[in-house]
Amino acid sequence: MRKTLPLVVSLLLLSAASALAGWDEGVAAFTSKNYQQAVAEFQELVKQTPDGWRGYYMLGLSLEQLNRKEEALHNLRKAYDLNPNDLSVKIALGRAYYHLRRFGDVTSLLGTVDVSALPSAQQVAFYQIRGTARSKTNDEASALKDFEQLVRLKPDDAQVQYSYATMALNTDRLDTALGALKRAVQLDPKDPDKKRTYAQTLVRKGRLSRDKTTKKNAYAEGARLAKELVASDPSYDNYMLQLSAELGAGLYEQAIVTGKAALAKNNKDWLAHYYLGQAYSSAKLYQDAERPLLTAKEKATKPDDLKQVWRQLGYTYEKQRKYSASIEAYQFAGDSAGVARVTENEKTDSFNKQVEEENKIIKEMEAEAKKLEEELKELEGGGG
Repeated sequence: MRKTLPLVVSLLLLSAASALAGWDEGVAAFTSKNYQQAVAEFQELVKQTPDGWRGYYMLGLSLEQLNRKEEALHNLRKAYDLNPNDLSVKIALGRAYYHLRRFGDVTSLLGTVDVSALPSAQQVAFYQIRGTARSKTNDEASALKDFEQLVRLKPDDAQVQYSYATMALNTDRLDTALGALKRAVQLDPKDPDKKRTYAQTLVRKGRLSRDKTTKKNAYAEGARLAKELVASDPSYDNYMLQLSAELGAGLYEQAIVTGKAALAKNNKDWLAHYYLGQAYSSAKLYQDAERPLLTAKEKATKPDDLKQVWRQLGYTYEKQRKYSASIEAYQFAGDSAGVARVTENEKTDSFNKQVEEENKIIKEMEAEAKKLEEELKELEGGGG
């Protein structure tokens, strides 16, 4: 970012120093991008006028262009000490701090600076520097405000929209992030990183939303974008993103196909097996769900992951009325409500079976009685 802030305005502000020896030569060298010569001219100038801020300022800018960061900072700091109220000097010093990753110094120096009177190009560079520095010092709310200004200044810049979305995500502004990501992808549809982040954020929106329509739409759009990512890069991660979105969107048959494709890429990750089992059970193919879920159980290592798998197994067994297996699975999952529900269902099912058996016996007895009655009638008829 050495050349992010245009220097034309700064140079015009320095015209009053043109009478100083070496000044015109230094400015000429700088504007022609002969920065080595500019450094030599301005070094001579500051020797002649050690109390003049303009020489240190231009020397600092020249050193900055040569990537001599520490020296640039030293001279710009001198210029600032001699003239702390000059906006150009303050911004240049802030930029020097930024190049050396001294983000706390950037925010302290530029925190209250008003650049509304500057040309838009300089405002863009300023907000990029201050916004990034604020984010690096965990002042996410202030960083977001700076990036809001960037979006206002450059609404059709895909990278600005993407950076704004990142800041919004860091401050849990999910809807704001989604709007910026949508715009970023519209502006730069071929960038897989932007599209992937947008799809991931849509999946997150789907998980957090309580409104069924909003949830389904977010997942469906995420699935569409993930499918595009897979088409250009059929990686395991992209398949998993598509799979999670399809599950959320209720596209279970598609999720089964995607889950198998993901496992073909990597069958060592428990999550792919779990998602495939979830897809089967959501499609009411409970018996088919058992195998991938049992594999997920063997591959999962973290306690919370294991509980998640056991809970899904409990559900799958419950739907097949495999009560003992279901109760055991829910117990391993720590799901007391599931255990109680299945226990009660088993009792109810047992009672219903008993009633059915008793009804069957009663019907058989009634049929036998009717048969005997008919036989007696035949005997009585024969005796007459």
